[in-house]
Amino acid sequence: MPTDRKLNYGRRTRELDLQPQSPAVAEVPAQPSEVGAMPVRALKGYEKTDGTLSYSIVCVISGGERKEKDFLRELIRQKELRSLRVAFVSKEGQGLQPYQMEAIWAAIRQSGEVALANQHYQLDEMDKVFLLSDVDEFYDQLVKISNESDNQEAAQWIVSNPCFEIWLYYCFKNDPETDLESLKSSDAAKRSQEMKHLGNTLVPGGLNPLRAFEQMAEGIAHSREHYAEDEQRIPLLYATQMHEMAQYLINTMNRTANEYNEFIQRKQAWREKMKRKD
Repeated sequence: MPTDRKLNYGRRTRELDLQPQSPAVAEVPAQPSEVGAMPVRALKGYEKTDGTLSYSIVCVISGGERKEKDFLRELIRQKELRSLRVAFVSKEGQGLQPYQMEAIWAAIRQSGEVALANQHYQLDEMDKVFLLSDVDEFYDQLVKISNESDNQEAAQWIVSNPCFEIWLYYCFKNDPETDLESLKSSDAAKRSQEMKHLGNTLVPGGLNPLRAFEQMAEGIAHSREHYAEDEQRIPLLYATQMHEMAQYLINTMNRTANEYNEFIQRKQAWREKMKRKD
């Protein structure tokens, strides 16, 4: 899967007035295509009397519905991190296959907007669009999409082999050849299931996507170390392109008031405080 695709939409400067209060977040159904309505969280707004905060908009169209959404929860809920808005699109209860994700993205391009129940984002307002997919049993779909895509119009595909959990693994550990060796002998269609099982045995509490969000820097370093592609440019086993998306998220949040780094410092201080109480 090509990793150098760039969005070519004009960017517009945005500033959001802020007040020291919790933002109102609502669960709203998205209707970007005929694939079906999908739940997306959207920020209603917040204000602050002492200034303005520039923010970026990212649309994430995800094959997986639960772990991916949990990983991005801090950005979807907009409680502490407010420099980056994420509109998360998936299909509740079953996720989306790559063909379905491609259809949603095609519908967004055709309409020129991401349409939510009570809020529309124009395509030229989007700073980035990511499509998250597992390799799993979808290898042939991904190859066909890669070969047919128009790079001038494409969003950025982020593919993980065998599944999104390999990214979560790299946020906690960095020895896949030993820890995940059993994946090599597993049937390709069953590797995701095996990866989920292994994660629960390798890390206390399992591959927690909320904690992984706090450890993106480690995940980026480990993922880059093990990244490799086959001749079709699809990530090989143990490889994920999530380090590209994670680096984009960190860079974007830190561009405004060093927001991600300060968020991590607050979380670390809170965890140390909890340890001392115990």
